[in-house]
Amino acid sequence: MNLHIESPHKDHMQIPEPLIQKKFEHFDKLYDHIEYCNVVLYKENSDIKNACFIEASMKVPRNTLFSSNRAISFELALDKVVNDLESQLRRYKDKLREVR
Repeated sequence: MNLHIESPHKDHMQIPEPLIQKKFEHFDKLYDHIEYCNVVLYKENSDIKNACFIEASMKVPRNTLFSSNRAISFELALDKVVNDLESQLRRYKDKLREVR
């Protein structure tokens, strides 16, 4: 799987890339045919507490899985996004099994 991480504001990026890579590499064990995954990190300039925003899209054959979350820290948002993508991937795999 190709993992592409981007952040428009690199100076605000408070989460290390190896942590993101570690969280996403377990998807290869769940499903072998993931083509690529894009992760975008935003740090919003506002007074609200939920200023850290993460979007992730995962391309699988004939489908794209997507999740986004806003939280107090990038770590919390990343955990929620990874859990959401994992459940979407499991449902996708179950649908593939039903078709066979």
